[in-house]
This record gives sequence, structure tokens and C-alpha cells, in this order.
Amino acid sequence: MLESEGKMEFFKWKDQFSVNIPEMDKHHQKFFLLLNQIHLNNQKQDRPPEFLNEIFKKLFAYILVHFEEEETLLEQTGYDGLACQKKQHKYFRDQMVLFREQYFNGSGTVPTSVLNFLRDWFMNHILEEDKRYGAYFENI
Repeated sequence: MLESEGKMEFFKWKDQFSVNIPEMDKHHQKFFLLLNQIHLNNQKQDRPPEFLNEIFKKLFAYILVHFEEEETLLEQTGYDGLACQKKQHKYFRDQMVLFREQYFNGSGTVPTSVLNFLRDWFMNHILEEDKRYGAYFENI
């Protein structure tokens, strides 16, 4: 169950993030929703550390699925920015692995700086890289 419904979102989706590909926009929105789950977990003192680990597992698994589907879509359409996308995705996956090792091993909370990094990287990636393929799809 996703708990951020009806609560103040720390990471808010904005229409300007849309790449005008509904399936990819849904993926991006889910990432924000999962980040909000981690943030809400940090706010609650009565949660067992395993709760955070479960959310992070969902986030990590979702990122892997999203990147794979996005890269497949771009490859199938001959998008010339695919190599850059793959490089950035690899960097983010590597960071997620480091964060998992450092913060998602029983501590129960995640530093706000880590959440901000995850949010900012993803927002910048959407606004800079993913918007480019959105424009590309409008012209094919």
C-alpha cells in the first residue's frame, strides 16, 4: 500500500516533467511516489527498519524495470541519444547500490541528503535527457 496519498508530498510531480509519452510519465510518477514513501518513513518513529528496506527494494526494482523499458523503447525507435541514456542509467544504478549498502541495512532512516540526491538526479535526468527523447518522438 502506498502511503503518500492525502499527505504532503516531499517530492512533487509537476506537469513540466512530462515527456509526453504516457507510459514513461507513469513510470516517472511512480518513482516520485516511492521516494515519498521513504520520506514518510523517515517521519515516523514507530516503523521497524524492515519497512524502509522493503520500500527501497521496491524502488530499486522499479528503477531497473523503468530503465530497461525506457532503453528498449529508445533502441526500437533508433534514438541517437541512447548511449548517453544508458551511461546515465548505469551511474544512477551504481549510486542506488551504494546507498543500499550504506543506508538500507537496518538503520530505519535515510539521510535527507540521499533523498534529495535521488530526487534531484531523477528530476534533472527527466528535464534534460528524457525531454529530448520526448521531443524526438513528436517528430517521428
